[in-house]
Amino acid sequence: MRILFGIFDWGFGHATRDTPIIDALLKKGHSVDIICTGKALALLKKIYGDRCAYHDVPSVVSPFTSSRFFMAGFMYRMPSMLMSLRKARRISAAIIKKGDYDRVISDCRYDVYDRVDNSFLINHQLRFKSVPGAEHFAEKWLARRMSRYGKVMVPDFPGRGIAGRLCHDLRYYPSSRIEYIGVLSHVRRQRSKKDVDYFISLSGVEPQRTILEKEILSQVSGLKGNIVVAAANPDAPHMRKEGGVTIYGFLQPHEQAAMMNRAKCIVTRSGYTTLMEVCELGIEKALLIPTPGHTEQEYLADFHAESGAFARASQHKLDLVKDVGRAMACTGWRCPWTTGQTIKNVIRVIDA
Repeated sequence: MRILFGIFDWGFGHATRDTPIIDALLKKGHSVDIICTGKALALLKKIYGDRCAYHDVPSVVSPFTSSRFFMAGFMYRMPSMLMSLRKARRISAAIIKKGDYDRVISDCRYDVYDRVDNSFLINHQLRFKSVPGAEHFAEKWLARRMSRYGKVMVPDFPGRGIAGRLCHDLRYYPSSRIEYIGVLSHVRRQRSKKDVDYFISLSGVEPQRTILEKEILSQVSGLKGNIVVAAANPDAPHMRKEGGVTIYGFLQPHEQAAMMNRAKCIVTRSGYTTLMEVCELGIEKALLIPTPGHTEQEYLADFHAESGAFARASQHKLDLVKDVGRAMACTGWRCPWTTGQTIKNVIRVIDA
């Protein structure tokens, strides 16, 4: 089959989590074209080379700024976000028409869809967390967007799952069109010596990634032991030492996975892809620092902190030593099954 795969580009999370699906599709002999943009597209090109074809199509403009008052900036930028979505759709629609694809898969790119019967959406956020009064409107809007896809494949489990209310108990979208496929991650458990006391992974959209990096580096000397920081910045030097801290400008996906397997405790954003990686590996000690104003990350951090699975800290009130101490008392989250079974579920859905 000829398959078009649209992948969201805010950070690297969507690109890395989709690699097991792309690998499985290529292994089955399907051709895969990729729609993406920015650093996420560059990463995918590095991974797949000439095994895939690529279309650089900018997606929705990011609403994130250096301000901690996210909602005001989000509302101000809403018109430009919708305009950029319409522009992306015009470009993607032309690619789809010319490509005559058998299947169109979109990971959170709402500009990438064909007919309802051959279009599939991968998304865990079927409900936006928003200010009181706006959540119903946002959920209805999202349900209309999702109606363009025959099936929505949710990378979570039935029940409360990893994402909680973000993808369960929906009010405006039929459950018959939802498939809970399970955890989706490129990382795998490895038999590794736990020789990294703290692995600090800095990821996500700018400028908040840089702001967190500066805050972390100003406090990290207070931690004891073998400390590794991954800055998720491909433009930075590959590796440097600052005292007893090893700082990597950027780790390739397999290097990131190896470091997570070696870590006794992880400090990271509460992005959903990152949470799936932590759960896939069975990591119990984790400190989650949501991007300020990012309602999804804030909800996920609160959700898992309330259950005792992981600890939560505020970027603006970060006390790294104290907050990491709370993380060491956590118990983690157990997956009913891992990505291997999830990929079988994905193939079953798109082959139906």
